[in-house]
Amino acid sequence: MRRQRSLVLLASALSLLGTNAWADKLVLPNFSGAYLGAALGVGGQRVHVDNQTLGTSFSDRETGFTIGGFTGYNWICNGLLFGVETDFNWLNTSPTAYDIEIGPTALNETTALRSRLDWFGTLRGRAGGLIDPDWLLYATGGLAYGQLNHTLSDNCVGCGNSTFNLGPFQQSNTDTKAGWTVGGGTEYHYAGHWMARAEALYVDLGSETHTYVVTTPLATGTSVAKWDDQFWVARLGLSYAFGPFTGP
Repeated sequence: MRRQRSLVLLASALSLLGTNAWADKLVLPNFSGAYLGAALGVGGQRVHVDNQTLGTSFSDRETGFTIGGFTGYNWICNGLLFGVETDFNWLNTSPTAYDIEIGPTALNETTALRSRLDWFGTLRGRAGGLIDPDWLLYATGGLAYGQLNHTLSDNCVGCGNSTFNLGPFQQSNTDTKAGWTVGGGTEYHYAGHWMARAEALYVDLGSETHTYVVTTPLATGTSVAKWDDQFWVARLGLSYAFGPFTGP
């Protein structure tokens, strides 16, 4: 009887240890809970401008680096991930498109149109699945917003299409805009509470129209331009999860 009782106790202990080990394996890599991290990468901004007065178009692209931070919360259900994430970033791009017109006089007119992205952020949902307990693939999308500065400068207004020289001109407009973003990535849990990721996003902040007016005693020049602003980012990130991880 005493031997049977010992065997029962031993079996119970082994069962408890096995259950705890399974639970640890389940909890450790499941990506669930809150997290906080930082990301570094590259991005490319595109500026496209239609001069609706002159019927001309300008476009340019520029690549730079981006840095920012992110935070979010994940839920795991049957190997599927559902989450929400927000980030705030800086991107050092300022694509500038040029148009040079040879005028009827000895003066040439150069028009430069620059779009600078001061900062941007997103608020996104995430959905994906576990490839294995430590590896996640996901898609993401949602709201994007950012501050853009649009600048039009002209060294000799009117020189390109007339004999009038209305002089140099420059106007800048800074606006905070909202749009949308979509992308995806992969995330890997590799040590305790730490997770590494690779992610790419496409962001569209829409378009806006500005009117530019140059007035002199000789004449008045007016130009209406429509700006389209899109960009992409590809980045690597490192985050710390606040979930109940108990493994190494």
